[in-house]
Amino acid sequence: MTKRVEFVLTLALFVSIAYPAIPVVWAQDSGGKNSVEQNAASKSAPENAAKEQSSGDKSKTEPSLADSQMNFPQVQGPVELRPAHGTRITLKMEDSSRTVYEAIGSQAKITVLFDPDYTPRNINVDLKGVSLDDALKIVAFESRTFWRPVTSDSIFVASDTPAKRREFEQQLIKTFYFPNLSSPTDLQDVVNGIRTLIEVPRIQQMPAHQTIMVRATPEQMAVTEKLVEDLNLAKQRTGGQYRLDFKITEGNDEKKTGARTYSLLIEPRETGKVRIGQKVPVLTKDQERTYVDVGKSIDCQVRSETEHSVSLRLTIEFSEIPTDEHGTPQSQHGDVLIERMSMESSVTLELGTPTTVGSFQDPVSKHVFQIEATATRAKSKE
Repeated sequence: MTKRVEFVLTLALFVSIAYPAIPVVWAQDSGGKNSVEQNAASKSAPENAAKEQSSGDKSKTEPSLADSQMNFPQVQGPVELRPAHGTRITLKMEDSSRTVYEAIGSQAKITVLFDPDYTPRNINVDLKGVSLDDALKIVAFESRTFWRPVTSDSIFVASDTPAKRREFEQQLIKTFYFPNLSSPTDLQDVVNGIRTLIEVPRIQQMPAHQTIMVRATPEQMAVTEKLVEDLNLAKQRTGGQYRLDFKITEGNDEKKTGARTYSLLIEPRETGKVRIGQKVPVLTKDQERTYVDVGKSIDCQVRSETEHSVSLRLTIEFSEIPTDEHGTPQSQHGDVLIERMSMESSVTLELGTPTTVGSFQDPVSKHVFQIEATATRAKSKE
């Protein structure tokens, strides 16, 4: 029995030494008393034990709002350093960076804490009535350090290294919405741009909602906000539908015989199609009849856009049935001959300016086709 008591006391002593700062949270009841006060009250007033037990049972089944707030603390926003109104820093000093930081803190009435691994270096500063934020930026640049607010009137200073920034730098999370993007690839382009230009690795895409979630430092978040604002504004200026007019001029021996214009509306990144002609029946090898499009075919896609121009990807195909001098369709082995001419190209059009995008010439019949395209913005969101 004595050995057991000694073992228990030794174990308790070891726990008290190994874990000296275990926080204790007292559960509050609706009357604001902690559990120690409840035990004292129950000993001094046994007649209230049954009433308190009933109240305790009820609190277990129906937790109060105060209990919920205590068990689930409110999420706090990013910490902001808030110096006294009108604080200006005037300081001319050549000393260690630690001393300079502390001198600025003394003027601004803020506490300056330092990373235990930080080694001060001598710097020379000459500040004349600058704001606290500018003063700290100058000292951080000169001393190759960075700082982050801990509370509204205290900061933490550490060496400006990638490891220390990952360990101590403040992180923010924000969601950005892109209402004008037309495809998931556009959202991926935005994410790639933020990762490459601003070096923000933590980005989560949500294509279904056209949003991204970004986790970054306050400085990176500020640059990201500006970039997203510019992208949305540029999309508003250049977004919307385009009206494409294709003027097809036909000729023979360099003489124009006629011209027709065909128009369509197209959204960026979508493919628009123009089909002019007829379907010609053709017999297959199995003697089954099928129909082939003969005439003019234009497929176009808006690949990129600026405020004054638009770039298109074009696929143009013209087909016709050749005829002899009597106008009879030519055939081979009983099949009707179909001549095809096609081209694929990328072209940039100035808005409102007609541009020749392609031409065809049949070397036998000397039949010439010329295609002229004009792009205009059909709907602007400005």
